[in-house]
Amino acid sequence: MITAIASRTLSQAFARAGRTRNVVRSFSYNGDKVWQVYLSGEIHSNWREVIADGVKELPVTLTSPNTSHEDSDDCGAMILGMQEERPNWDRIGGTMNRIRTQTLLEDADIVVVRFGEKYRQWNAAFEAGYASAQGKPIITLHPPAISHM
Repeated sequence: MITAIASRTLSQAFARAGRTRNVVRSFSYNGDKVWQVYLSGEIHSNWREVIADGVKELPVTLTSPNTSHEDSDDCGAMILGMQEERPNWDRIGGTMNRIRTQTLLEDADIVVVRFGEKYRQWNAAFEAGYASAQGKPIITLHPPAISHM
């Protein structure tokens, strides 16, 4: 249900943008823009696919962090070469992921952050903070149980 709300929210935002020519903060919509939407948050459910399905007819490009633990851990070694020691392997993978994530967040027009119930979402919280510092509009999704309202 949360992901359906996000799809509807994005759809409504784009519809409003087409009518009013203004969206959140200083964004403007000229009808030709392809919106860059970064999907941050938990990786153990299909919420990204639900949003992708909900916005497939909209001028949207969806990006996200690497959602495969194995690929995420190994990306540095696979790109730059195998490392002899595990600490170097982890450090290089972390650096490559940071560069990728930072670039995608900076390129995003809107950031959607989903917090789940089961796992600590420190990556999502960090990405939300970084996006906020960049002045990016953020749509936050979370289960009702962790709402402060």
